[in-house]
Amino acid sequence: MDRKSVGILTYYWPPSGGSGVQRWLRFSNHLAELGWEVHVFTFKNPQFEVIDNDNIDLVNPSIKVNKMKGFEPSKFLKSLFTYKSKFRSYSDGIGFRHDNNSITSAVIRELLFFPDSRKFLIGPAYRFIKKYFQENNLNHLITTGPPHSMHNVGLRLKKDIKIKWISDFRDPWSNFFQNKLLNQLKSTQRKHLKEEERILKNADAVLTTAKSLNQKFSKVNNECFYIPSGFENTISCKPYKKFRILYAGSMKPIQNPRNLWAVLSDLIETKKNFKQLVEIVLIGSIDNHILISDEFKRIKKRKIIDPISKSELDEEIGISELLVVCSVNMKSSNDIIPGKFFHYLSSNKNILGITNKGSDLENIILDTQSGKSFDYNNYHDLKNYIYQSFKSYLIGKSKKRKTVSKYMSNNIAQKIEQIITKL
Repeated sequence: MDRKSVGILTYYWPPSGGSGVQRWLRFSNHLAELGWEVHVFTFKNPQFEVIDNDNIDLVNPSIKVNKMKGFEPSKFLKSLFTYKSKFRSYSDGIGFRHDNNSITSAVIRELLFFPDSRKFLIGPAYRFIKKYFQENNLNHLITTGPPHSMHNVGLRLKKDIKIKWISDFRDPWSNFFQNKLLNQLKSTQRKHLKEEERILKNADAVLTTAKSLNQKFSKVNNECFYIPSGFENTISCKPYKKFRILYAGSMKPIQNPRNLWAVLSDLIETKKNFKQLVEIVLIGSIDNHILISDEFKRIKKRKIIDPISKSELDEEIGISELLVVCSVNMKSSNDIIPGKFFHYLSSNKNILGITNKGSDLENIILDTQSGKSFDYNNYHDLKNYIYQSFKSYLIGKSKKRKTVSKYMSNNIAQKIEQIITKL
């Protein structure tokens, strides 16, 4: 292949904030640095949950960014795609009731909004990219989801103009916990499985962010590759006057680490020095069900901050001691590694994972020796670990570990280059 050119279809692009945009913002930049002609396809007036205008300045000037028109349902209609739960039991992650999951809303979602609320962008994106590819003689396209409707654009182009197509799964599809919570109709679940299989079978290559998901998808498509999101640069760490425990990102009820709140409140009540020096900070969108839970309300010494830019968050991470990351409390949803993990990994700080045994998150924490993970139901070991970490902090004994170079995004981009080149 003489001409190194690739198109990338992504819904999330600057000024989008949060961890979802970082994966292909970084990989696009590094592919451009490797000599690739990168054409990004995204949308005008997208409905981002988090805005970070600083990300605009991070885009490599050589990248050709195309913003397409397209219809999106109003925020009122999109409420059909937000689960609202009243939890009765948090112990196993299944004791909840969906307030908006009536038969009517479930049928509307299946009939009008399948596979997701961005389905109306499929047609305009297909037409725009088809014309663009033909006019610019492009042949390689990467689609990344969620929203997984972006993969349908790649599928249509693959069948129509015979492009080489890579489907990138930042999160699972049929097994994605949000799909499971929303799509209670058996017919909808079967449709998601069938559509997922159709995408997998037709893609020239498939990328995933978790090893177990990669193993699962490899049974359908032999050209599956584990491509972790990684991180860009190491974070500069500074000493701080408090023993700081930080959680960053959104936290949904299905992620609520109730035992963590119980442990922290008990340590505050029983350990005077811990009470004096601990600082508990949550940055991001924290669901109100968590904020009003009995365990969380017991913690008086905590600070909740609205979402901030990545550069600001780097500073917050750099002065923290324990960095908390939570997977979802569902036994069958262990194939997600939150993008925030890699952001944490770029620091020299301990990562405290709350996850299920055997999950991809637990395994990568072990693999990188970046901290320790605990099951959602584990109280005593979690309490001992936090207090031991506190005692190490008191004597100035901080964890020292080497940067895991294989998770740096410039190295990962080289693997992506090899995948594209071999198609």
